[in-house]
Amino acid sequence: MDKPECYGPHSRWRLRWAWFGCALSLLASSPVAALPPYGPVEISGNIAAQQVIRHRDIDRYDFVQQRNTLKLRVDYTAIDDGKLIERLPVPFIDRTKLFVLYRGVYDSVYDYTPGFSQEDIYGQPIGERLDDLRGREGLRFENRLREAYLDVRLKNLPLSFRLGRQQIVWGETDNFRMLDRVNALDLSWHLQQESWDELRTPYWMIKGLWEIGEAAPLSDAFLEFYWNPGDWHPAKRAFLPRPWSAPISNPLRPAIAIFQTDRLAHGTKLFQQGDYTRNPMDNSQVGVRLSALSPQGVQFTLNYFYQRWAGDDGTNAAAVRALTRRSDIAAARARGELPVEAVAPYVHAIGASLNYAEQNYTQAVLRAETVYELGVPFADAAKPFPDPPLNRDLFGISKHDMWKGMIAFDRPTWIKPLNRNSTFLVLGQFFWHYLVDNPPIACRDPGEAPPCAVSGQGQGLRGQFSDSGNNAGAAFIDKVRDWELLATLAATSFYRGGKLVPFLVYVIDPVNNYNQEVIFMADYFITNNLIFNLTQRYFINTTSNPVFETWGVAGLNRGRSETSLRLTYQY
Repeated sequence: MDKPECYGPHSRWRLRWAWFGCALSLLASSPVAALPPYGPVEISGNIAAQQVIRHRDIDRYDFVQQRNTLKLRVDYTAIDDGKLIERLPVPFIDRTKLFVLYRGVYDSVYDYTPGFSQEDIYGQPIGERLDDLRGREGLRFENRLREAYLDVRLKNLPLSFRLGRQQIVWGETDNFRMLDRVNALDLSWHLQQESWDELRTPYWMIKGLWEIGEAAPLSDAFLEFYWNPGDWHPAKRAFLPRPWSAPISNPLRPAIAIFQTDRLAHGTKLFQQGDYTRNPMDNSQVGVRLSALSPQGVQFTLNYFYQRWAGDDGTNAAAVRALTRRSDIAAARARGELPVEAVAPYVHAIGASLNYAEQNYTQAVLRAETVYELGVPFADAAKPFPDPPLNRDLFGISKHDMWKGMIAFDRPTWIKPLNRNSTFLVLGQFFWHYLVDNPPIACRDPGEAPPCAVSGQGQGLRGQFSDSGNNAGAAFIDKVRDWELLATLAATSFYRGGKLVPFLVYVIDPVNNYNQEVIFMADYFITNNLIFNLTQRYFINTTSNPVFETWGVAGLNRGRSETSLRLTYQY
């Protein structure tokens, strides 16, 4: 596949982060060379370890990660220039290349099980520690084939395919994402705080690319399409006491205690599968995009996605639906299931992007993305579970449309007092989400005002972190807002001939109490193959009240400021 899957200046400076254990520091004293290619076979990869220290206060800190990672990559060009192993002619095929990427992980934090205490988003102690986590032994290891695909370019047609387990990137991926939605995220890895390449869930898919070329007045045009024939999972999430979880305990606990089971209705599994079968007939995902360059130098794409709702783009959508008809509830109880099912409905998404290098006035690359989604699921307080006390916290769903967008710029800028030898690349982004036809919130008792601690919420959409107060002692309504906004500003440069690469990011959410995140990271290349990384993240809130923001900034990460140390040996 020769056409880039994402483009723009960000692809030239994106950093590969990792921190590798102290034992490898012994390698710093001697030069290290990458593995040489062996004919058509190239083997590469890295070994890394990362230490993450969470500091909730100046005198309170906890080790929350000691993750050791091995990656092994194999590239094999079997057919080149129409010949197999440089000898045998092959009809119809010009070139094939096999790509295989393995990732193995061991996180020792689940072995020594630190007993650090954690609080939920409401400021309440959860009463559990990491060493109380059921099944924690199974969380310490990952042994996974991340990607395995074959690129095939045909001889007499401008058509190529990528077949196999892969990631498909259709959109910008700086800090937050919009059109990059083919692969759902694993938010239990480290929320969204690391490289998207590490967080995306690869799927077995078929992708094709038709090179159109000139199509007057357009140039450099191509049509790209994909089909996921049944191998799709929603975003992976977790609850406390997992360190990288949503900042709440499992909200289904009251229902589990009442019905004495944790099995969801219709065989669904929370954050794993909705009411469908994982086969091509019932779980196919498809998408298509057209990309071209206009005579004015504007590179644009038109995109269409037909996918199940993944729940990983910062939308305050529903992950479960309560059964509200008594006949359905009785049937679920007869099967030994909760009257709650995980949901992942199909959603149509129509999108577009623009990328323009403006040289006359701003000397910046200007970027924009937008998407309109039809049928996003939200918990609806007007559809409550019929019986108390679960009628205060379990609801059916309603589907609503959403309009989302992003405008951004990238600009190389001289800041001579900070760096006399290299420019800074300055990047800015502004995101918005708009919910169409959002009903107002109202209590069941017209004389009561939200958060409806006595009568309960009777109208309006229900956010993921709402709480009736039955368990925590205080009622909260996580309002599903008409508008959600987010802005980011970042800068990076090079020092010491490229050996030191600092990166600074500032994030602000002006809608949800101006909660903020500040990230400083620096890569230091000890050798070309040995890289040290220091990252500091500060999550800043302007209020002591819970902040129900949607993006995964300081509201969801209150008290989770952290320092990470990473060392990577590339081979």
